[in-house]
Amino acid sequence: MTAAPQRSSQSPAIAIVAAEESGDALGAALARALVKAQSTVQLSGVGGSAMRQAGIKSPFPIDELAIIGLTAIPRRLPTILRRIRETADAIVKARPHALVIIDSPDFTHRVARRVRRRAPEIPILDYVSPSVWAWRPGRARAMRGYIDQVLAILPFEPDAHRLLGGPPCTYVGHPLVERIADLRPGPDDAARRRVEPPLWRSWTAHERVWRGDRAPLGPHRTDRPHITDCSSY
Repeated sequence: MTAAPQRSSQSPAIAIVAAEESGDALGAALARALVKAQSTVQLSGVGGSAMRQAGIKSPFPIDELAIIGLTAIPRRLPTILRRIRETADAIVKARPHALVIIDSPDFTHRVARRVRRRAPEIPILDYVSPSVWAWRPGRARAMRGYIDQVLAILPFEPDAHRLLGGPPCTYVGHPLVERIADLRPGPDDAARRRVEPPLWRSWTAHERVWRGDRAPLGPHRTDRPHITDCSSY
């Protein structure tokens, strides 16, 4: 991991660690927000192309951390364990003002535990909570030992952590909410939808079979054949 500067009251130093594509996107958005809020912030960490474009140069490609298929586990595991050690070592050496880990708990939480043991003064934030409310709920209580704050993207997760004895948890919103405007239909799509009938007004596949239609028909077709002799089908 690229070394972050030593702590300075003038220039806060933040380390961000993501291990896969969705975490990389969140890390990049977080990096841009931090720079916007504090232009002198010093950023370092592990991530992919999105975080690199946001100013964080990863010391290794996060593709190394991907495991596809059971047969890949023995071959990739030594590399992944080495990258966990290297990432934790770099963070401990840099002593940033805070460490933010993003999703991918199999990698990021192992980094966080190592950092907590060796540099307990570094605050650690977990951006995207593990699904402790769905399975292995005991993880929530275990996280209290090395996570100072969870930044949740689902609104019910703060209550889940409270009930399960997890670390303090704050709902910060889901990244898709910021893209609602992008997901809405544009003017051309909206105009087309006003002209074309919605699917529920068209003949359903079941109705076509029952009526004997042999081809897809629009709602304005009148030449709808009916089944008169089933022996021809």
